[in-house]
Amino acid sequence: MVVLAGDLLKTFVPCLICRMILFSDLGATAAAYAELGAVIGHNFPAWHRFRGGKGVACTCAALVSISFGYGLLACIIGLIGVLISHYLPIGAVLIPAAFILPAFYCYGNEVGILTVILTLMMLQRHMPGLKNIPSGTEPRKDLLKALRRKKG
Repeated sequence: MVVLAGDLLKTFVPCLICRMILFSDLGATAAAYAELGAVIGHNFPAWHRFRGGKGVACTCAALVSISFGYGLLACIIGLIGVLISHYLPIGAVLIPAAFILPAFYCYGNEVGILTVILTLMMLQRHMPGLKNIPSGTEPRKDLLKALRRKKG
């Protein structure tokens, strides 16, 4: 939980600072650039020889910082994708992909293109897992079953 909180905060806070303080005249565009920087830094940290995480929590925080409603909706779509398919890589890629249309429609081409780049990065990070799905070697996750186990 501490790592999750750190991943969320290290993205959400810089996005909000860029959007509301440093580059307030740019609004969502400033948050989108900060988002991309935060996710790149998470996925490819120099101090770990450019081997980092997959950026799911960072992406979620970033999308919510750009648009609370559409960002939350994108996260819910990703969760539904995991609940239906039982594969985490599918949900991970669905999250930024679900944000592409609102990004273009509500915030313009620049934010839309940055969201496409973010989606491609997520696809790249999860490609090994996506390739394993057809062969049945990707682990399946039944989140509802896991939650029921934790309660009982």
